[in-house]
Amino acid sequence: MHPKPLSPLKCVPLAIIFVCWTAPCFSTAVVDSVQAILNGAVSSHQRSQALLTIAYRTMDADPLAAHGHATKALEFAELTGDDRSEHQALVCVGEAEERMGAFPEFMRTTLRAIRLAQAMGDASILANDLHDLACAYAMNGMPEKAVEEARNSLAMLLPTQNTSAIAEAERFLLEQLLLAGRHAELQVAADRFIKKAKEDSNDLQEARIYHVLGRSLLAQSKFLDGHTYLMRSSEAITASGSNAEQFTLAADLAEAFIGQGRTHDAGSAFDRASALLAQADHWTNRQRLLDLRYRLAVSERHWEEALMLHRTMTSRSDSMQHARAEMQLGRLQVTYQLEKKEKVNAELRSENATNAALLEGFRMNNRVMLASLIGLGLLVGALFFTTRYSLRSARRMKLKNAVIKRQHDEIHTKNLEMQRQHMRLTETLESEEQKEMVIKEIHHRVKNNLQVVDSLLRIEGIGNDDPNVDRVLKDAQGRIRSMALVHEHIYRTASQPSGALGAHLEKLTRSILVAHGAHDRVSVSVSTPDLQLPTETLMPLTLVVNELFTNSLKYAFANSDHGRISIVVRPTGNAFELLFSDDGATGWNGGPDRERDTFGLELVRMLAAQLNGELRFLKGQGTAIAMTFALDPVPLRAAS
Repeated sequence: MHPKPLSPLKCVPLAIIFVCWTAPCFSTAVVDSVQAILNGAVSSHQRSQALLTIAYRTMDADPLAAHGHATKALEFAELTGDDRSEHQALVCVGEAEERMGAFPEFMRTTLRAIRLAQAMGDASILANDLHDLACAYAMNGMPEKAVEEARNSLAMLLPTQNTSAIAEAERFLLEQLLLAGRHAELQVAADRFIKKAKEDSNDLQEARIYHVLGRSLLAQSKFLDGHTYLMRSSEAITASGSNAEQFTLAADLAEAFIGQGRTHDAGSAFDRASALLAQADHWTNRQRLLDLRYRLAVSERHWEEALMLHRTMTSRSDSMQHARAEMQLGRLQVTYQLEKKEKVNAELRSENATNAALLEGFRMNNRVMLASLIGLGLLVGALFFTTRYSLRSARRMKLKNAVIKRQHDEIHTKNLEMQRQHMRLTETLESEEQKEMVIKEIHHRVKNNLQVVDSLLRIEGIGNDDPNVDRVLKDAQGRIRSMALVHEHIYRTASQPSGALGAHLEKLTRSILVAHGAHDRVSVSVSTPDLQLPTETLMPLTLVVNELFTNSLKYAFANSDHGRISIVVRPTGNAFELLFSDDGATGWNGGPDRERDTFGLELVRMLAAQLNGELRFLKGQGTAIAMTFALDPVPLRAAS
């Protein structure tokens, strides 16, 4: 449920107070934007954007005020009906709630933003919202949920091929695994990400992953091992990392030295972290530095200093909780005042509506009386002209009756002829429907019989220890399933003589991926024109795609964690061309030893000949095969 739109009576006093209070802090452009809002000279979208600008400018200094401005921006965005504007306002509201410590509200706002992102269909925006949702789960003490949403965010980014965003999502996932205490899973994922970073020559990303591994070992009190990983990440982060990353690394090194009892080295690392605090000033970093100072004092047995630092930490923690409570109380007070004003405005609107209804009633009565007088005059005139017209019509009617009777006889004769034709057409349609039902039933039974053969082959393969026999049986099963899929597609399309090629190929590739257990590591791209193929063309084309797709899964991605397969059908003159390619390490093309006459290749060539087509191998990395086929009236050649 969306909040109610902000009324003009509610906007004006709040906007005036805000401009008077914050005018010295903003540029002339921002003040002019607010003044334009007060004058009503801009649209709801422009008002929303101006309020979002103000909210972000006040976010650091006063998150409570920023939350109020973002809420008003959201109300204006809802008036525009633009999902993207409403989503921008929701993101700003969520950031203000996070700064205020209103973590449950932050989670609700993020879930609402995710629903809008799903409606827009933007993978990048949805991935960012899932990232925020993971943060919200972590802040609300649900680390397992946070890990799950971090995985979803990474999965949404993988098809975009955005390298920097994917690297950031991988590091975020590792951090959530660290917060959840799932150190073994973190180690496995980190090894995979490090291997990928090395392949991409991304030294900074590799160093960041080593940094997270070091923090994981510190959390397990393995200070010596953690120190080793931290030192491996030190050079790249010091050279190219952000100020916040350099501060965190210095603080982690100090913690590792303290855990090893190396107080002198810990003091040096602590001094470096203190020097970096000015460039990475945040209350969490200040709290981390205070905690390290306390642990260093305890390690050096400076009990008096440690006691004083402990009291300071306790006092700051209480102050932080108190400040957070005050911000939440302030937000509730603002909400109460806004609701109170909205109630008064609603009462005024109701009273105005009642008065307007009474006034409209008086006006309606006057209109009714005037309309009655006009109607009476028109009625008198109409009676005069109607009487005159009736006398003339009576004379004409006698002449028309004879013509109507003659036309009626002719129409009756034609109706009898049309009834006879309708009966003949009905008999023809019933015969066609019976033929169509018989054909549909035949395809259905053929599909069922093929499924029975598939089951028999699977049962035959149970307990078989010969890998060659098992491979032959599985290849035969794949071909039988492809033919069964064509027959299923035919009888499900009912009376349609042909089916859509794109949907059929997507369903075929999904079933093959599931059968080989590769749906989570191989992505498929199918691109076809709006093409309808007859059954005699769809069957061999499906078998060709099945053979090529199965070969790629078996050989091209046998030792790969991920891959991509592309299937394109495009027109070429009076014919069509099938382009099949993958980015795997091996395939049928690439040399004489690979272009060997296996049964699968021979079957593909036979099917291409049946389609009056030509099969050729293209040069390039992985497998790249092109096949042309025609859709002309020439009968298809039988496979030899």
